[in-house]
Amino acid sequence: MRISQQQQRQASRGRPQTGRPATPPTPINHEYTLLDMDAGNSAKEQAAQLKRYRAGLLWSLVPRIPFLIRTLVFHILGVSETARYLDLETDMTLTILRSTLHSSKPGPVAKTQAMTLLDPGIKGNIWISKTASDVPSQKGAYATRLIGVPDIIPVEAEWTGYRAAAAKDEPLPDVPEEQKYEELMKECKNATTVLYFHGGAYYLCDPSTHRELAGRLAKHMGGRVYSVRYRLAPQNPFPSALLDALVSYFTLLYPPPGSIHEAVSPKDIVLGGDSAGGNLTLALTQTILQLRRQNTKISWFGVKRAVPLPAGVMVLSPWLDIVQSMPSWSTNSKWDYLPTPERVERDQPPPDDVWPAKPPRKHMYVADALRLHPLVSLQLNQSWEGIPPTWVCCGWECLADEDKYLVSKLRADGATVIFEEYEAMPHVWAVVLPKVAQTERCIEGMAKFITATRKEPEKIKSGYTYIKAKTLEETEGDVENLTPYTEKDVFELTYRKAGRETPPAPSVGRPHGGDTAATMQRHRQVVRLIAATVRGYFEQSIPFRIMHGSTNSTRPAHLKSRAYFVDIGALKNVLEVDTSRRVALVEPNVPMDRLVESTLKHGLVPPVVMEFPGITAGGGFAGTAGESSSFKHGYFDQSVNAVEMVLPDGEVVVAKPGFRLRSENAGVSREELINTKLGEGEDPDKYADLFHGAAGAVGTLGITTLLELQLIEAKRYVRTTYRRTTTTAEAIRAVREECGKSGNDYVDGILFSEGHGVIVSGEMTNELPAGEKVQTFSNPWDPWFYMHVRNITRGLPSSISTASSSTTPQGTVTEYIPLAEYLFRYDRGGFWVGQAAFDYFRPVRFSRFFRWFLDDFLHTRMLYRALHASGESARFFVQDLGIPYDTAEEFIKYTTKSLDIWPLWLCPLKTPKGPSFHPHVRGANKTDTEMLNIGVWGWGPKDKADFVRANRALEAKVNELGGMKWLYAHTYYSEPEFWDSFGGRAAYEALRVKYRATSLPSVYDKVKVRDDAAANQGWKPFVKSLWPVGGLYGIWKGIQSKDYMLHRHATWRWRPGSDKEKTA
Repeated sequence: MRISQQQQRQASRGRPQTGRPATPPTPINHEYTLLDMDAGNSAKEQAAQLKRYRAGLLWSLVPRIPFLIRTLVFHILGVSETARYLDLETDMTLTILRSTLHSSKPGPVAKTQAMTLLDPGIKGNIWISKTASDVPSQKGAYATRLIGVPDIIPVEAEWTGYRAAAAKDEPLPDVPEEQKYEELMKECKNATTVLYFHGGAYYLCDPSTHRELAGRLAKHMGGRVYSVRYRLAPQNPFPSALLDALVSYFTLLYPPPGSIHEAVSPKDIVLGGDSAGGNLTLALTQTILQLRRQNTKISWFGVKRAVPLPAGVMVLSPWLDIVQSMPSWSTNSKWDYLPTPERVERDQPPPDDVWPAKPPRKHMYVADALRLHPLVSLQLNQSWEGIPPTWVCCGWECLADEDKYLVSKLRADGATVIFEEYEAMPHVWAVVLPKVAQTERCIEGMAKFITATRKEPEKIKSGYTYIKAKTLEETEGDVENLTPYTEKDVFELTYRKAGRETPPAPSVGRPHGGDTAATMQRHRQVVRLIAATVRGYFEQSIPFRIMHGSTNSTRPAHLKSRAYFVDIGALKNVLEVDTSRRVALVEPNVPMDRLVESTLKHGLVPPVVMEFPGITAGGGFAGTAGESSSFKHGYFDQSVNAVEMVLPDGEVVVAKPGFRLRSENAGVSREELINTKLGEGEDPDKYADLFHGAAGAVGTLGITTLLELQLIEAKRYVRTTYRRTTTTAEAIRAVREECGKSGNDYVDGILFSEGHGVIVSGEMTNELPAGEKVQTFSNPWDPWFYMHVRNITRGLPSSISTASSSTTPQGTVTEYIPLAEYLFRYDRGGFWVGQAAFDYFRPVRFSRFFRWFLDDFLHTRMLYRALHASGESARFFVQDLGIPYDTAEEFIKYTTKSLDIWPLWLCPLKTPKGPSFHPHVRGANKTDTEMLNIGVWGWGPKDKADFVRANRALEAKVNELGGMKWLYAHTYYSEPEFWDSFGGRAAYEALRVKYRATSLPSVYDKVKVRDDAAANQGWKPFVKSLWPVGGLYGIWKGIQSKDYMLHRHATWRWRPGSDKEKTA
């Protein structure tokens, strides 16, 4: 059955019993299929539905119990920042709200909306009389429909009053609505009427959700509240709700025939609302002001009526900034439960009958062309002159900036405005936290203001009161310095954000997420600041390091020299995904998971994706990143078309790989290299030496500020085959065989022991065979990848035929893994490094239960942060070695004998020609471009001297076998040994001179482990070495970082039922 929203509301609650039957609503165009509610539902049935809905919400909290327990513990211990301001119940309530609203899998809009329209029933000290306004007949209605103006329809509302003698659970008497209204009026002490508009982002909630607030307000002011059931988006976009608001105002002033109420004097009316209802309140107020300025009268039931001002305006946490451009949307998010704009944009609800709208639009409430209309984005109104006395409140919430700007703007326009700011309170706390003392204080403040508008409006004075948390101590705020934003600033912020959000048309060749010009302008501003900082250091010959906040470095922070820093932390965005060229413009601090999320939306993926989600694009270029697709595409930098860099003297240049070298590797034309998106038209050979020198040089030739990254077609799944091997030689042979198969996109391997190896090959595909289930690795209950591989291959025979060199079907297992799940399959457990954490905390068993319970701590971001902070990294082998194939077996025999570390990772590589700081084939086989990356990760000797000796011996063996190390790992070479291993010193030093980088630390300076590092820390290393002090400290630093939240809200994770909706 399909019914309009207004019809559904009336049918689900019963037709209001007014003095005359309510006029049937005019049909409207926007309809939706009712999901969880039926038009014939009784109040009892609705209550049952509401009970089931609440039970479902409680059940959804079960997976979040560990996090709630942590919140509880941190609050009790007083170590959380919120504990200083909030009581335990409030802290837990907000945690639950955040956990629910920050879900990365929101429900369908119609279903969510329907749940918020369920009536919980009416009991206790409250009178409710339901009514519906009549409206005049619409002359020219056909013409208004032609131009898209919504119909004017009867608008439902609830009269709300205080019912003094009722018991707590006493229901309303079963009498007509008119009689209920008469009883309500008997208990009113004055004629004060609040015309109230509920919040709910314009698409949620109802007067029934706000009854408690309306009832308490009616009690405190001794009057009544007229709570409006205005039309909701997305079925009824702007200006439908505003028309309903104006009809409701006129219904109070000039009651239609048959109304149950008498005319209300404008001197007794206060307009009020919270959140989106605050936006509607102010939009109605501005409409009234404009009509009065034009001396316009409105025809209402055949009579031309004036549009008087109300006595006052009252808004709680009003939502003015529809495009969410003000900084507090991000800076205040830790105090609020509202999701950030980025999260809302990323975590879109699944399509249903009502959303996306037809035709499509960006916002539920308003058409794209009207987002900056001053009756939508209220901060854009140039004048509020003539507004009646106004009361505004807000907390430490995401909307604080816009609300404080409103107060300043009202004062500047000559208005009388009372502003109350509540310390540490979230958005509309008076609704979501009805029991806290701040809510009672807020209602008292509103009631005091409302009473003053009726009794002594001339005595109302502007003021700013700051109410402290817990104590409710009140102090006078500095209203003159309430906001740092000028009217010009606000307009620029709003227009810039709206421009960025404009839907691409056409989408091909346009940026993901917005307007290229606006995003590039922001990028250039940041780069100019970085360049100016660098130039200042250069002029004073001061060496500096780059600070970017990466959590995946394997060198502990205390091992890095103290120096001046250049902060590039703001460069963390994907600026554009160009689908026609298959390229992305990516800032250096974009981590792999966010990069993949941005490109998969367009059916594209980087050719080389680092297995750890937190490794950044800049780290992949400036460091060394060889992954399971590197046998085919090379290192990460070999997929970079161009790179913007700030040179050590502050000059900004764009470097490209050069025609000769890039054409040899990728077969590209010179024209393609000239016409890259970044540095379009520039000679690809001009800075080619800088491009190749900087790749892998760990930031010693300049600062990477932007990369143009080549993309390839993505597919939905990876058909993954596991080949069992029973000797090291078989494993190495199988790797080379898999690399030679044209269909493979990914190849790597795991050696669990000398007798148990598995070579993993992957082929992207959009096809999932019938009956085949996908395998995932990102959820807390999923297996860790390496354990899963070991378990399903343990009993298999060798996949290598003993009769010939061909492979046979025996000894193999095949399964299908969603693409992003495959790319980050090693994240949980950090390959197998996570097991070392359990080795450290030995009373905690390495069991599936504890891996599930502690899942937040067992992702690579958290593991590495905790590893560094604990001090245990000083005795933990983290080494990646590039070894030629013909000496790989000998190297594995060496590690088996000297280190006995298992498992080992095998990753085949297509390496560049030297000189390069990337591992590459040296010596007699220097024409060969194939190597095997062997990852050696595990506990080393506990004694410091023994640990260093073991690393030194490993370095010597690698050099002896013609191999090279990854430079992110522990490096103990002397300087001559380092250059003997990597070569190219003369060419590197020449580049440092050419590009004025001699004042910067060299590669060797940056990667060498300092012998005196621990001594410089004093007593800290000793204390951390006492079990379990270091481990607990590492956990504490990990919790402080909140890195666990990044995985919780990752949108790349596959979820049951999403494979059809989430194409690669």
